[in-house]
This record gives sequence, C-alpha cells and structure tokens, in this order.
Amino acid sequence: MMVATHVAFGAFCAVAAALVLHAPPLMAALLLAGGLAGSLLPDIDHPKSWLGRRIPFLSRPVAYLFGHRGITHSLLAVVGVFYASAACLHEWGVRLGHAMPLVLGLCVGYASHLVGDWLTPAGIPLLWPVRVRFRAPLMLLGPKMAEPLMTVGLWFGAGFLMSKTF
Repeated sequence: MMVATHVAFGAFCAVAAALVLHAPPLMAALLLAGGLAGSLLPDIDHPKSWLGRRIPFLSRPVAYLFGHRGITHSLLAVVGVFYASAACLHEWGVRLGHAMPLVLGLCVGYASHLVGDWLTPAGIPLLWPVRVRFRAPLMLLGPKMAEPLMTVGLWFGAGFLMSKTF
C-alpha cells in the first residue's frame, strides 16, 4: 500500500475512533494527529519509505535488524508503540490523561497501517516472531485500480466522519 492510502486510512480510523468515543473537538484533533503520524510509523523499517527517507539514522538500523515487514508490522509493535509513547510523554512531564488521545491516535493509526498491508498480497507477520504472514482472504480490485479508489474513498469517509465529530 502506498503512503497516501496509509495516511488516508489512518485519518479515517482516527476520526472514526473519535466519533465512537464521543471525543470533544480538542481530543478528536489529538486523535487525528496521532492517527496521521501512526499510519506512517510501521514503514520505519524501510529506508526508502516516506518516513525512512526523512529519518535514515533510525530507519537503516531497524531495516538491518528486522527487515521490511518484520516486527514493525506486528501486534507486538502496536503494544510497543503504546508503551513507548506513554513512557516518553510521562518522562517529558506530560500528564497522560491529557496526552492519552494522542497516544491512542498513534496506536489507531499504526493498526490502520497493519490492516492496509494485510490487504496486500505480501501480507504481514501479525504474530511476529512467528513467521506466518497473514493476508486478506479476498482481493476484489486489482492493485492499480484499488489504491486510488481506496484513497479517495477514505478521504471522503474521513471528511464525512469529521463533520459528525467536529
């Protein structure tokens, strides 16, 4: 899945989470910001990814140690992101009650990325270190048609949900 689709899906999922949680506007904005950032994080394991090109000093060692679509594309990574972000915010003196929408948004965006890559033929190692790759059972659209349609649909969906949230 391409970066634009991951970001659109992260936005859609974050706004949906804000709607489900009946989040007030500030909380919803933090969820959305976290969702956008989290949707890019799993590809830190690929130095040529959008995020990997911007922070190669982190991307290259992760890619070397784990390879692309390794640990960063697993449920273990979602749990790790939750604890690492909460720990960092606590260490920086940010009260977790105020920052929890951002942390939740990071996790929602991260998970949305995993779902997006689950929809690709390559699949993801959801239960890493178990090497089994999980893939969607059915692909209805070819990749060349699916990406642009999904991206546009997700942005429209996110906009519609935002109108209900904000």
